[in-house]
Amino acid sequence: MRPRKGSRTRKSTRGRTWQKEIEDDDIGYAAKLGTKLSDLSNSSEEEVGASTADESTDRFISFERDLRQKHSKACKAMSKAVYHVALEEFESILADLLSRYGERHERVGAALHNVAIANLRAGSLDDAMDAIEEAIKIRSRAVGRSHPKVADSLVELGIILLSMEEHDDSLKVFQRALKLRKEEQNDVLSDDDLDESNLKIAKVLNNIGCVSFEKGELVEAKQSFEQAIVLQKGVFHSWFNMLCGADSNSPGILTMASTMCNKGYVEIEQENYLEAVKVFTESLQIQKSVLGSGNKLVQSSLDNLGYAYVMLNQNEKALKAYGEIWNAQRYSNDPKEEKVETLRKVIASYGQLKDWANVFPALEALEDLLLDMDDDKKEMTKTRKLLGEVNYQLLKLPSLSGATTRAFGCGVCTGPTEEEVNLDDWLIRKPDNTSKMSGHRVTHA
Repeated sequence: MRPRKGSRTRKSTRGRTWQKEIEDDDIGYAAKLGTKLSDLSNSSEEEVGASTADESTDRFISFERDLRQKHSKACKAMSKAVYHVALEEFESILADLLSRYGERHERVGAALHNVAIANLRAGSLDDAMDAIEEAIKIRSRAVGRSHPKVADSLVELGIILLSMEEHDDSLKVFQRALKLRKEEQNDVLSDDDLDESNLKIAKVLNNIGCVSFEKGELVEAKQSFEQAIVLQKGVFHSWFNMLCGADSNSPGILTMASTMCNKGYVEIEQENYLEAVKVFTESLQIQKSVLGSGNKLVQSSLDNLGYAYVMLNQNEKALKAYGEIWNAQRYSNDPKEEKVETLRKVIASYGQLKDWANVFPALEALEDLLLDMDDDKKEMTKTRKLLGEVNYQLLKLPSLSGATTRAFGCGVCTGPTEEEVNLDDWLIRKPDNTSKMSGHRVTHA
């Protein structure tokens, strides 16, 4: 099913950086899994009474304490994207468990699973593949091939294969994981268990949709995303209460928002712009409440919402979306290239509305950014050309002409024969969207 090791090639260094697009409602929560040492002593003492003679020793308590300290450090590093530190800690845990239990123990499989996740986030796909394959083998032997933990590792294997652009193999793995997830529901005993099971199934369906999206199979992708959203909304049936602060900390709520975005990407590709507006508006209600307006995921959704409005010729609404992005970026440390791209969209939206009084200061801000960058002469030429054309429009309106006095000499003013502003160089391009996969959180081994 998978490519041979000898033929495996790393594709993470070209094209899209997949590891950055993995939606893990995991890291933030995983970082909270570390137990305080004072509590650990109590929990360890409870384990002592029910465990073997060896595990009842002080050495075992110290061993577990050390593992939890390492795990906590690794999770904090993962949450800050310091993956080399996380990897060092997870590999240290793996070495400790191998030394104590040997290579066939269930906990060794869990440790390998965590090592694979850290490598995946770091973009080391070959190392991630090696670790997750071993994790699947060990977990299958230790707990059975149909165990939920095996399904967890299969999901990560599918993500790694998709990151390598091995679409067919990835799809087969996800389908196997989906089969196991559905079989898990046979053991569901409560509504809470059913909700958890449905969220797990939804994650796999989302990932299957991602495979179809990347293959260009948009109908199949939309079907998978819609099935996932139905399950997620069934769990978060009162999700809109989170706007009042009720559900904003629920694990999985952001995963639902990301699945909605994935569906929105399909609607954009299929030119179903009204449906795209609906989907991204709904997703943004969740994302803004949880993440805040400065978050990159929020800005990506606003960018797609703005584009959908542009294609519907609803330029005032498009301007509002792009303006939100610019307000968040303006005084931030975001890359200047991103600010330039946003300002271009703000300028284009004002231009479509023929709001020259607001186009002008936006163009001045863009000119200042380009001067700081000092590496895009073509972009500067286009900016100054439009400044001249807008200046002429403002000079025809005496009440607004004072706004143009800062930047101009005669050399950049347009002549009286140029009546119209040419916006051909300022068309808003479709966002380059990459579907967001759903991974699983690291867990204490």
